[in-house]
Amino acid sequence: MAACGKMAVLDKVILVLALRWALTAGDDRWEAFSQPGWQHGARADQENSIIVLLALRQRNLDLLESRAKAVSDPGNREYGRYLERDEIYGISGPWKYDVDLVKKFFAPHPGTLQFSYGGDFARYTCTIRCIEKVFNTSLTIQKGPVAPGTTPIRASEPIRLPAEMQRALEGTSLNAPLFMPPHPTQRTESAFKYPKSGRKAPRVRPFLLAGDQFVSIHFVAYCKDHFVNQDSIEDGVCTSSPHSVLITAFDIIVLQAQTNTQKVVRLPAVPDVLGQKVGRTDDGKPCVEFNATLGSVANYASTTVRIRSLFSDGSVSDFSQADEVLPVWPMAYTTPALLSRNYGIPMHEPVRHPRNSISVAEFLGQYYNPEDLESFFKLMGVRAWSTKEKLQLIGENLPMAGSVLGGEAQLDIQYITALASNVSALFWSVPSIELATRQEPFLDWLMQLEDTSDQEMPLVHSVSYSDDALTMPLWFKQRINAEFMKLALRGITILVASGDDGVSGGFVAKYGKKYCGTNREEFPSSSPWVTAVGGTQLAQENVPVCGYTSGKVVVQCPQDGEVVCTSDKGGGITSGGGFSADFPRPWYQHEAVEHYLNQEDGPVPDQDVLKFNRSGRAYPDLAAISSNYLVLMGDDLQPTSGTSASTPLIAAMVARWNEDRLMNRLPPLGFLNPLIYQIFSKHPSAFNDVQIGDNRCSRSTCCDVGFRAARGWDAASGVGTPQFKTIAAILREEALLAFGGRFGRMAPIAMSESTSGSGMGGDLASVGLIPLLAFQSLVTGLATLAAVWACGHCGRRGSGSAEALGARRPLLSAA
Repeated sequence: MAACGKMAVLDKVILVLALRWALTAGDDRWEAFSQPGWQHGARADQENSIIVLLALRQRNLDLLESRAKAVSDPGNREYGRYLERDEIYGISGPWKYDVDLVKKFFAPHPGTLQFSYGGDFARYTCTIRCIEKVFNTSLTIQKGPVAPGTTPIRASEPIRLPAEMQRALEGTSLNAPLFMPPHPTQRTESAFKYPKSGRKAPRVRPFLLAGDQFVSIHFVAYCKDHFVNQDSIEDGVCTSSPHSVLITAFDIIVLQAQTNTQKVVRLPAVPDVLGQKVGRTDDGKPCVEFNATLGSVANYASTTVRIRSLFSDGSVSDFSQADEVLPVWPMAYTTPALLSRNYGIPMHEPVRHPRNSISVAEFLGQYYNPEDLESFFKLMGVRAWSTKEKLQLIGENLPMAGSVLGGEAQLDIQYITALASNVSALFWSVPSIELATRQEPFLDWLMQLEDTSDQEMPLVHSVSYSDDALTMPLWFKQRINAEFMKLALRGITILVASGDDGVSGGFVAKYGKKYCGTNREEFPSSSPWVTAVGGTQLAQENVPVCGYTSGKVVVQCPQDGEVVCTSDKGGGITSGGGFSADFPRPWYQHEAVEHYLNQEDGPVPDQDVLKFNRSGRAYPDLAAISSNYLVLMGDDLQPTSGTSASTPLIAAMVARWNEDRLMNRLPPLGFLNPLIYQIFSKHPSAFNDVQIGDNRCSRSTCCDVGFRAARGWDAASGVGTPQFKTIAAILREEALLAFGGRFGRMAPIAMSESTSGSGMGGDLASVGLIPLLAFQSLVTGLATLAAVWACGHCGRRGSGSAEALGARRPLLSAA
């Protein structure tokens, strides 16, 4: 009996322990620490530090969401009445029981525990040895090479926490330090190796270089004996060939599919016409590689070349085959000046208001070089004003790494500060990687924003990073979405790139067409509380009639316009877009999206060929040029494409629109989407309607179907691209309606000479708004007095009078 009693007690102890350390099956809050397919190797260095971010449960998110909708909706009387940080976290902060539980759990362990300002995040920093013990897992080094901006550290198994801790937390995010080489170098392309013999036609290197109305080619010649030429132009091409027949010239045919033209160019084999350098054959032997640049080539057309040799005996070789060369698309390079002309951005007028501020969020080892930024301004003819003095760094920066590996960060900071000149800018660097998603530590960044006071918080944030939503735990996406909603309550604008791999995402680019047929949306661009920015490129066939051909009519459009940016048309990337499987369609875009789903211009694919959630949050919201940006990397300008280029462009526009409001002491624009869709509904001409293109391709592989552009909103370009000055004028009109009675009595801010810029005069765009606001405020006040007088004489009773007069109700009732 005693033994049985002891066994019963032991069983109870085991049961209690099992419940205490229960791990819910299929719970992605813990399982995502370890993902299948990882090749685990040696144990990680036990003394390295690592960070675990704890997301505590929050209260009253439904109340906050209701309020966020109100302050963001131009049609709501609470529009622009943003909450202060203290108000938000007084309503939504965690339960005290959960906070005490987390403190008690970590108290016996080494390391540091730091709570966020609102208490809904905690950052626990400790050694790997400590993390493994606390979270009951093991961290190992992943086998294989480690790319810069990543980490080899992986968790070999899910973490295990006591059941009460699981209930207190929404989830955990494990952030590891990045690997960065001590002396980063640019990745060099492998030299193309030419066949050593077996042909007479020249062989063109497969990759052509294309620019604004030109293509550049590299090729080798073959002599009469069918062996590759090894003689320089000065010695005579093929002079050492046994046949002693020289090559005197080359004929090049430039083929352009869209223009249906063939241009023939004859290039004499002389030093002033052809360049030359040492090439290599497939057996490693040296040969002479020639190069030439061909001008007056039409832009925006698929271009390839064929070439033949002319011999001194009057004979010619065959032309090389067109399919030996990959087609290229000549097009204009994108510069700040081109963007300024295309959208009407006054890039040479400085931003003056001291509160007007902007931030670029950078992850995964992306840094910038201040010297490159200064040189970029000089090259592009951009006046720097006080940009250098007003640019601040949050986190770490490695300038030399920026010049070599920081293409993303260099692009962001160079263009956002060039187009919003003199703005107070923050380079917000988060130098770690989230292990569950192997991507950006978004929650760490959002915790830092929570810890930033209202006075120091940048008003506009440009985020050029978005990832495959299906690779992220659901709790992770939901918490990020909630944090974006809280930023909307603070009047903050968040812009996120929609992605560069079209409808089916990066998995198609990496693993091929087997991942076609499903809309793999990107996140956080598919969050309902951010503004997702898609991509366009310039083209002449930018409306359906362009390129129309019949027996009687041939239509060509000489003016450049915008089409969806697609890799198969030379855009370098394909604009991401589609529908979220995680978040329902938000209220502000219902009408626009329903119209798209039912239109016939470019019908949406049937579910049997493309699976997507018709009722989900649809994105992008708008778009802008995203192709062929010139970015300064050290001493070299490099062309770059991506929605990570269009996003800082839109952010610069928002900063300039905010300038008009701030100069009149009006609240900033905040969360943009309700305003965007309202403007689109009332003033569709404020956006350039992108009607040509689709997003069926990734950067490297094309699926059969995707979402097509159409008149109105579409899932490839949103509502289109903004006309800066038109929207600025509309925003001034809307400000009269939204704020006339509440802000009209305020005078414009008097700017000091150092702030306003020498010789620039007063505020050109917004001075006239103050008298109108003041007049409307006066009219509103008189109308209110008349209503009071009328109510007093008609015997209306008390309890409803305050509400009838528009008295402000309490902001929220917190539980």
